[in-house]
Parts: sequence; C-alpha cells; structure tokens
Amino acid sequence: MKRWMKLYLCATLLLSVALLSGCGGAVEPLDISSFQRIAIAPFSTEEDSAEMERRFPLDLATQLSLVKKDKEWIYDQSDTLNPIGTALTEQNLTPEDIFLDPALAAKVGQAANADIIIVGHIKNPKLDEKYDSNPLYDMSAQAGISGTTKFVIVYQWATLNMQVKAVDTKSGSVIWDNGGFVGYTKYIREFNTQDPARHTSRVEPDQLKADIRKHMLSQIGYQLAPDKINQRPVPEILHKPERKLVRSGGQPILW
Repeated sequence: MKRWMKLYLCATLLLSVALLSGCGGAVEPLDISSFQRIAIAPFSTEEDSAEMERRFPLDLATQLSLVKKDKEWIYDQSDTLNPIGTALTEQNLTPEDIFLDPALAAKVGQAANADIIIVGHIKNPKLDEKYDSNPLYDMSAQAGISGTTKFVIVYQWATLNMQVKAVDTKSGSVIWDNGGFVGYTKYIREFNTQDPARHTSRVEPDQLKADIRKHMLSQIGYQLAPDKINQRPVPEILHKPERKLVRSGGQPILW
C-alpha cells in the first residue's frame, strides 16, 4: 500500500511539473526582432474547436498589433479585408495544408508580402468537473465539525492544446515551433454540505470556453512577444475558496 502511494505521489508530481511548463517543457519565445512584416494565418482546427479557426488568430493578431506597433501585422480582419484568406483561396489551400507543409505556408506568406507567417493548429478542447465529497471544515471563524462548518469542493476545469509555428517565407523553413502547448484553467468552489446549490450551481460552459481562450491568447501572445505580454500560470486558478479549509485532523488544503 505504501509503495502504491509513493508511485501515485510521484506520478502526480510529474503531471504537475508537466502542466506548469505547458505539458511540453519550457517554450522558448520567438525572436521577431529581425522581421518587419508578420502574417498570422487562420489556424487549422478539429471539429470540436472549429469555431476558433478564424476567431483566435484574429484576436491574437489584434493583441499583438496593439503591443508591437513597430511591426506590420497581416491578418484577416473581416470577410472583405482578408489577405491571408484570399491567398489561401487563390492557391486552393486550407489552414491545415499550410500548417502541415511549411513550403505551402511560405507561398501564402509571400503572396501577402510577409517576412514570416504564423500558422497553428487547435485541438482537444475539454471541459470537465469533479465533485469531491470528502468533507472539509472551515476553521477560519470557529472550531468544530458541525454541519454549518462542513464543506465539499467542486472542481471545474478546461484544457486546450495549441501548436503554433513560424515559417520564413524566403527559405520555406520552420524557424520556430512551440511544440504543442496545453493551456489549463480551473475553478475550485466550496459548498456547505447543507447547501443544495452544490448540485446545480456551476460555471457555465460558455464561460469556461471564454476563459480558456483568454488564457491561451496570453500564453501564445507571451511566446510571440514576451516583453509585452505576461505569461499566465498553468494551471491558472480563476476561483478558489478564501476561507481556511482543512481536512479531518487539521490538515490544511493547498490549492
């Protein structure tokens, strides 16, 4: 039993380290200092993340254009102002084509007169939750283990994988690849055991999706402009109990 517990703790530690580095090791930011015209293409997506194909690159490019005004950012801003989309259509290519083949990405970047082109792939958006029925006790106001001081925890979280590459349009070579970064946002909410809301009160799925998208905008933005955009922690805990909660026996809870 003790050996199993040691293995479990080791596995948990390794998972935590992986999540803290984006489930893929530390990502070296892209150095864009020697490039002036930077294109950001629509990202390829899986079916379950299709709504982010154009939305995420648009938000990312808008964010970067505001903090890096010395660079010229080329991206699709609307149905009529879409230099990358037009180049893709003219060459009969898809976002997936240029993500998989840097030579094709370079051709699209050349058509937009860009020095480099940013391409990406979004996959595995996941929303999940866990109800922890093991009781905790609020020791911040009073001692004791009555029903009024007993709490349970509901965890909700979202994860999203995003691989982003930069292709030199002259050489057609990949000059940077973040390796596939996994973003992770989390809510930890406490409910009194006598409160029926614990069975129905949850963060809505639309809010979870919006939060993981904002999280990834900061993470990818940091990887492209680390001097201007702050990196988020992984996992990023967006809500956690403020009260002092302990397990039976007085063991404190560390979130």
